[in-house]
Amino acid sequence: MAKIQAYCGLDCGECEAYIATQTNDRAGLEETAKKWAQQFGGGVSSWEACVCDGCSSGKRMSTAHAATCAIRLCASKRGVVTCAHCADYGCATLQQFFAFAPVLKDKLEAIRKDLGN
Repeated sequence: MAKIQAYCGLDCGECEAYIATQTNDRAGLEETAKKWAQQFGGGVSSWEACVCDGCSSGKRMSTAHAATCAIRLCASKRGVVTCAHCADYGCATLQQFFAFAPVLKDKLEAIRKDLGN
């Protein structure tokens, strides 16, 4: 899959829900839903909760928390490509997220470095 950068630094092209959505793989979405329900709890109840075209695509975003994701809501409101492009990079919302997903901090830092920040 092509590299599709989410606001938070996630490469959608590596995400099992995104891949299954793009390839119309319902079995893959069902497997992802089961896996995510075990990992993350009740937010993922069915394969429909894993359908995703990428949070910055403006298309389908059924993934368990996309509709309420503070990072997605903020970045789309600000019109930035990723959080690394934001003038307020390192905000409290991102700091909380990095505590949950520290690998994405490295990805965003690499993007900022490429931007010359």
